[in-house]
Amino acid sequence: MGGQMVDSVLLRFLSKGLVDLGGDDTRLEKLQQVAKDLTAALGKTSSKAVAFSLVAFDPETPDDDPVVSEVVDVLKKHWATYANVIAGTPVLLVRAVLLDALAQAVAGDECLGVAFVGLARNILPHMEVAAEQEIWAEVVSEIEGRVDARTEREWATPSSITVSAPKIQASESSRLPLRLEPVDRDQLGEQYQAAAGPQTVDSQGRARATNGNPQALNNLPHWIAEFGPRMAEATADAIDAAVSESSVDQTQLTGTFEKLLTDVSAYVDETLKTVSAATAGLQRRTDLLWWKQALFSPSTRCSYRDLSPEAAASLMAFDLHQQIPAFSPASVTAFLFEAVHGLPAVDPSKTCSIHELVAMAREDDRLVALRENGADLVASPAGRGPLLSLIAHPEARASHAEEEEFRRLTGLRPETQLTLPDWAVWVFRELQAVRAAKQRTSGSRRRRKA
Repeated sequence: MGGQMVDSVLLRFLSKGLVDLGGDDTRLEKLQQVAKDLTAALGKTSSKAVAFSLVAFDPETPDDDPVVSEVVDVLKKHWATYANVIAGTPVLLVRAVLLDALAQAVAGDECLGVAFVGLARNILPHMEVAAEQEIWAEVVSEIEGRVDARTEREWATPSSITVSAPKIQASESSRLPLRLEPVDRDQLGEQYQAAAGPQTVDSQGRARATNGNPQALNNLPHWIAEFGPRMAEATADAIDAAVSESSVDQTQLTGTFEKLLTDVSAYVDETLKTVSAATAGLQRRTDLLWWKQALFSPSTRCSYRDLSPEAAASLMAFDLHQQIPAFSPASVTAFLFEAVHGLPAVDPSKTCSIHELVAMAREDDRLVALRENGADLVASPAGRGPLLSLIAHPEARASHAEEEEFRRLTGLRPETQLTLPDWAVWVFRELQAVRAAKQRTSGSRRRRKA
């Protein structure tokens, strides 16, 4: 995402007259410093992105919301006299600063972009942000473009796979030392003498029988016939004896083969990783098609047909979330919508209030896995938060069942109507968002440290 969007969020609110700083540039600098501090807070505690986003989306956020109080405290640190310019709690100013901070944080961490976009797609259509509509449309579109680019890389299936050539080289030290036994020259000399004739002389000049070639040189044809085979046999015996006594250093041989095996194993492993990475997107799509056709829940080990339509829609959202990574293309939500739409018991035109749907998700026995997973991802509600926080935490169910409290904690009117396919998409987006907000990419961490 380009720096222009990050640097201009506050300016967009100013240019549209939504925030009035009396033309004082020093006040803008103070607000930019507030946004910078909030960006740093997101860097330390990424899960803050959920509450930050939900407050930024809603013009009717209560003045006493914990996020509003947190931002006001930072604002006081940099602009102690802001109350002389802005009467009351400056919720609009808080929201503008939060949006600026979120935009900066997303520029350094695409996981936060997943959280921001998922929540925005759920909440913004139900918020009264007409005066800010253009700003929100631009910011969401730019952040979504960045997230989509990352998603395409992770889900792409290349037309071909390139594997590098193996790099297996024998070093000088890996040459095998061959230990050769010397030929017994005395024995070979005696054998040659035996091949040459019937007699020889010893060192004192005395005649001695060789017990070899019976022919003398004056009978040349017969001598040659005897000499050749005898000479060949003597030479071959000497070579065989020397070779049979020779050996290779077993320690060096073992080390050489171990290095070869390590190099080959590393190459095969790298090749398999390359193939696996290249085909991961295709495998995910194949698995999802199987899941949709089977209509079988891997988390409860039952058919979605055996559940109530409301529970089936919720569970399908959870099961899909469990099967895919944080980064997923926008078409995945459309896939889920159609999967729920196609359930035999679902009336796609029927709507339920969002308050009733949350109550159902809190109580249905088949949604235990959804609630337990949600409890690991989000805290019990204190201020503005996702619906998942109301669903997942037992201690929150009774006190937050009242419609007024529901509105305070979610920003949604309890009577807001959703179809079951829309409800499934909502739950899926929240699950993806809260998981992404807690998950930091190693690349993002390295960039922040740099």
